[in-house]
Amino acid sequence: MQASDMTDEQKAATSGLDLCLAPMQGITDCAFRETFCRHFGGLSRAVSPFLATVKGTRVKPALLRDVLPARNTALPLVPQVLGKDPADLAIMLVALRDLGYRRADLNSGCPWPMVARKGRGAGLLSDADVLRKMLAAGCTAMPGGFSIKVRLGLATPDLLAERMEILNEFPLFEVAIHPRTARQMYDGCVNLAAFSDCLKRCRHPVVYNGDIRTPADGAVLRAQFPSVRSWMLGRGVVADPWLAERLRGDTQPRDLKRLRNFLDDMLAISCAEMHGEKQVLGRFKEWWGYLAPRLSRDDVWLRRIRFCQRVDEYRRVLDELFRRETQWIEAQDGLVSQDKVKDPGQASWPGAPITN
Repeated sequence: MQASDMTDEQKAATSGLDLCLAPMQGITDCAFRETFCRHFGGLSRAVSPFLATVKGTRVKPALLRDVLPARNTALPLVPQVLGKDPADLAIMLVALRDLGYRRADLNSGCPWPMVARKGRGAGLLSDADVLRKMLAAGCTAMPGGFSIKVRLGLATPDLLAERMEILNEFPLFEVAIHPRTARQMYDGCVNLAAFSDCLKRCRHPVVYNGDIRTPADGAVLRAQFPSVRSWMLGRGVVADPWLAERLRGDTQPRDLKRLRNFLDDMLAISCAEMHGEKQVLGRFKEWWGYLAPRLSRDDVWLRRIRFCQRVDEYRRVLDELFRRETQWIEAQDGLVSQDKVKDPGQASWPGAPITN
């Protein structure tokens, strides 16, 4: 649903709603972002999958290909950077400024052990001195436009609350919080109590990220955290490309032809830009891990897709899938279904009165 298709009431209710596409390495790259916006709407902006810092005095142009402004025209984009050396961070941010960017984000949330153990991603929180130096370098190189994406901690959910004093020392643009620990990865439930504590401590605008799968999830979060104005969608919108539109009030039945057209366009672009069928299929096999439960109640289709060795074989499986599976299955793994939040009937997204 485009803005022109919305009612006046929907436009008024969603005028200040900021829905940001989360960075997902290997999935939400430039091809995904641009193609998504040709078929679906609702997103306000995006944060790129991380660019790893490099040693040296310059950044090779090939490393910046995903964030080149000429290739990113559909959504306002914030490049994200991963690293732990302040000097390397400054060099990367200078390269981004040379491309015209005045916003950048620091990845302090990647939970993968091979990243966190090296003091990068979520591991940044473990060293207060390094964290402070990284924030200082970022705010100097990208004045007024530097932000950070964080988790609650490594093994326990109290580390971010301790580090919030450091974050508050710097003029950050915003702080995006995924209320899980690194040890949790993406398992278990988000910790809304710990998120609430960090929200109270943080003097910067806060972006919520984690387990928004349905409009009911968004409604509950908006009611519980009325001071939050930005909401980051990752796995939820990858599994349900209609999610951002529905958070904005669209209730039209899903047309699965839109989804098939989106997938076909992504396949054509991937075949043109990626190196070999194995790499192309690897991308879609990962994506279908999120998407398959919305089209089938068993794992038959996902297994068949994962067994594909050729692109033409994958196309044939999709042809059969879309002939047989004609009903969309609503998500059952969001916040409301986890029963970790208040009654979803307390508010509607959008438009319900919000009280403190």
